[in-house]
Amino acid sequence: MRRSVLLGLGLAAVCSAQESPPVATAIPGRIRSTPFLLQPRDGSARVSAELGWLAVPENHARPSGPSIELAFLRIRTAAPRPGAPVVWLAGGPGGSGTHDAEGQILPLFLEISQFADVIALDQRGMGRSQPRLDCPGRFDLPLDQPMERDLVLAAFRERAAECREFWSRRGVDLASYNTNESARDIEDLRRALGVPKLALLAGSYGTHLALATIRLFESSVDRAVLFGVQGPDHMERLPRDFQDVLTQIDQLVKRTPLLAERMPSFLGAVQIVLKKLEREPEGAEGVDPATGERRMVTVGKFDLQCFTRNLLASRDQISRLPGLYLAMLRGDFQELASSSLTSRHSSSPPAVDFTMRCSSGASPARREKVRAQLSETVLGIAADFPMPDVCDAWGISPLGPDFRAPISSNVPVLFVSGTLDAHTPPSNAKEVLAGFPNGRSLLVEGGAHCLLGFSLPKGRKLATRFLKGDSVSTARLSTPAFGFLIPGIARESAIAAEFGRALRTPQGYLGFPQ
Repeated sequence: MRRSVLLGLGLAAVCSAQESPPVATAIPGRIRSTPFLLQPRDGSARVSAELGWLAVPENHARPSGPSIELAFLRIRTAAPRPGAPVVWLAGGPGGSGTHDAEGQILPLFLEISQFADVIALDQRGMGRSQPRLDCPGRFDLPLDQPMERDLVLAAFRERAAECREFWSRRGVDLASYNTNESARDIEDLRRALGVPKLALLAGSYGTHLALATIRLFESSVDRAVLFGVQGPDHMERLPRDFQDVLTQIDQLVKRTPLLAERMPSFLGAVQIVLKKLEREPEGAEGVDPATGERRMVTVGKFDLQCFTRNLLASRDQISRLPGLYLAMLRGDFQELASSSLTSRHSSSPPAVDFTMRCSSGASPARREKVRAQLSETVLGIAADFPMPDVCDAWGISPLGPDFRAPISSNVPVLFVSGTLDAHTPPSNAKEVLAGFPNGRSLLVEGGAHCLLGFSLPKGRKLATRFLKGDSVSTARLSTPAFGFLIPGIARESAIAAEFGRALRTPQGYLGFPQ
C-alpha cells in the first residue's frame, strides 16, 4: 500500500489481515499457529515458517475485559542449543512485522535463525493483528490552492473525529493502544512461548517500544539490536535534525562536479524555491495514481516542505533531491505536483499512527527545543507535522513523565545510527546509550533512516554476532559511495563523457559517485 507523501506520519507498511481468525475466539495467553510459506518480495525461494496469533488483554489493567489478537511469523531454528528467541519490532507506528519478514530484512532473519528462532511480530492494531485499526474515509483537499498548515490540520482533525467514532462504536478503547500496553504484550508473548528471556531486534518506532519493554521487563530481555534509535523522549522530531541532513547533502553536492556546476549551493536552491513558492504558488500538471489522468495542481511552500521531509527517509529518495530541486529552479514542478495530488486524495492513516505517538508525547524541555528551532530551519513545522497539534482531536492523553524519563539498564544493546538519518539521528542513540553501561554504538556512514546497516552484509553480520552474544568492537560501518540521480543529464552526452562513467537507470537518469 502506497503511503501518502504529504500526509504520511511514519515509515510503516501494512498488509492484509485475511488469514487472522475472528477476535471473538481469543483466549488471553494462548498461542495458535499454522504452517506458512514466506514469499520473499525479491522473488527468491520461499521460506518455511509458522503464522501464529497470541491473545492478550486489550488493557492489561483489565485482564477480564476484552481481548485482542497479535499476529506473528516464526522462523524456527534447527540449532541443537538455540539462543533466546529474537523478536522483530517494526517501525511506524503502523508498520507490520509480518510484512517486513518478506522484504529486505529477511536475509538478516535467516542469518539469525541459524542459532535462534526469529519472530516477526505485528504489534497491537497493526498488520495482521486483530483488530487492525485502519481508519475509514479519505482526504479530499482542493487542487486549486496550495496546501497551508491550517487547512491540512483541519482535515486531519476531521479524519480523527471520524476514525475515533468508527472504532468507539465497535467497542475499541483507543487509549489502550499505547507503547506501554505493547511492551506488556511482549512480556505476554515471552510467557506464552515458555522461555526465560527474549532478544529484541527493532527499527525506528520499534526501538521506542523495545526501550519501553527493557524499562518495564529488564529481566526478561537477553539483549537487543536497535536500528534508528527513538528514545523515550524522542517521539516528537527536532527540526534541526532535518536541517543537519540537508546541510550534509549540500556538502555532497559541492563535491559532485556535474551537480556543483549547475547548483553551487543545494541549501541555497532549497531556500530560493521555498521563497518563490511562498511569494507565488505554482500550477503544474500532476498524475493521478488512481486514474493515470493528468490534473492541474497548485503547489506552495508547505507542499514542498512536507515533500522534502519525506524524501529524507532513504538513500534512494535522498539521491533524487538535488535533481528535483534543479528541475524546480528551471520551472519544472511536475514531481511535486504529482506527489501533492497523491497526498490530497489519499486514504486516512491508521489510528495507531496517532494513538502511539500522542500517548508517548514529549517532555516540556523537548517541546521547548522544537519551538526554539522552528525559525532556524527551512522545513520548520513540517519536520513533524501534524504532531502534536492533532492529538487533542484523538482524545488521547500522554503517558506520565516517568515514561519519558531516561532509562538505565544493564541489558546489552547495540545502538545503530546513520549519519544521513534525520528521523532518528545519531544524537538520539548517544543520549540513550548513556544509561546502558553494556551498550555499544554503531554509526553507519551515509546511512539514512530506512534499512540503515541491516541491508549491508557486514551490517547483518555485526547484528547477528551481537545477538548471538559475541563481542562487537566495530564502531563505524561504511556504505557504498553515495550517488545522485539527475533527470535530463543523461541526454548531455558531452558532460557524461567528461565525467567518465555514466550509470543509466530505467528512469533515464544518470547516477554518479560523490
